[in-house]
Amino acid sequence: MVTSSAPMLPATPAYGALPSSPEERKPRRMSTGVTSSAPMLPATPAYGALPSSPEERKPRRMSTMVMVLCAAACGVVIGLSAAHFQSSGLSLSVRAPSAMVGATRQLNVAGFASRQQKEAVEKFKETGLRPGVKPKSPEPETRKGRSIVADAVNVDVKDFDGNVVGSDSLALKVARPETAKGLVHRYLRYARNALRAGTASTLTRGEVRGGGKKPYRQKKTGNARQGSKRTPLRPGGGVIFGPKPRDFSIDMNQKERRIAMATALQSASEDVIVIEDLAGKFDSPKTKDMTSFLTRVGTKPSEEKVLLVVEGQKRNALLSARNIDRLRINKPTSLKIIDVLGADKIVIEKGAFDTMKGIFGPAPVAAAEAA
Repeated sequence: MVTSSAPMLPATPAYGALPSSPEERKPRRMSTGVTSSAPMLPATPAYGALPSSPEERKPRRMSTMVMVLCAAACGVVIGLSAAHFQSSGLSLSVRAPSAMVGATRQLNVAGFASRQQKEAVEKFKETGLRPGVKPKSPEPETRKGRSIVADAVNVDVKDFDGNVVGSDSLALKVARPETAKGLVHRYLRYARNALRAGTASTLTRGEVRGGGKKPYRQKKTGNARQGSKRTPLRPGGGVIFGPKPRDFSIDMNQKERRIAMATALQSASEDVIVIEDLAGKFDSPKTKDMTSFLTRVGTKPSEEKVLLVVEGQKRNALLSARNIDRLRINKPTSLKIIDVLGADKIVIEKGAFDTMKGIFGPAPVAAAEAA
């Protein structure tokens, strides 16, 4: 066995092994407690740690107060500069703090909550309109009044043989051009709806007789389920959304109807033919005599729709005209808008023409003539 004179070193414990006896732990305690003769530096507090004594807090308080005073002084200087530039009409590119921007805004809208409120108040002083109210356009002169007197139109007066023996003028109180078409159309609807009886009626499934019993069982028949024989899906059943008695009439003032009729007559003035009185012209009721008379005055009763307006009762004339298919005969006090609009020629007796002008003509003229 080989021996060495070198001193034996203490055995090093394995990595992570703990000392097994108090003697082995003593050197570590001794080494931990070793002090050095070098001067010790003051310990630096951790990041974010607050000072523990008032002496340590004094320097920081002083520095914070200095920073606040400097920031306030800079803000005041910038604000005064911005106000000076704005009052002199120049623009400042430096962005001022929000508090100073608010101060400069108050210089522009002094006494108002915002710029929009100031503009609204100024607009109200100029126009007298509140915000959101649009100014009304001035009403044109053509809209004043609901009717006008049409320009006079000369109409030829013919005798029984078709010769021109004179002329007369037609100037009725009509609707204005912008409302004439709608007014005449409404009167046409008024007249046509008045002709409808409105008696069409159908029976619903609840009104049809029968159908109270279920026709067959609900299931196991192979058929679609049915609850009544009078269902609208089967023959003999009720009608879905069928017509029921109703009133088709519409309302229209008498003045509107009069103006609409006058407008229709005035617009047909080119097709109006005035004839002399037919009293005693027809000795007997003959259709041939009426047809030849209408042809002489300038109409084609076999091709055109003709409206004959007579004054009073002309028996032979009425009996002679009733067998002509395209001829309608009426009195000036009971004219129909459907006949006036649908006629190609309007033949008016002289007395009926004067009566028609008194009904549909301007009121001042009628009053003057009566006086």
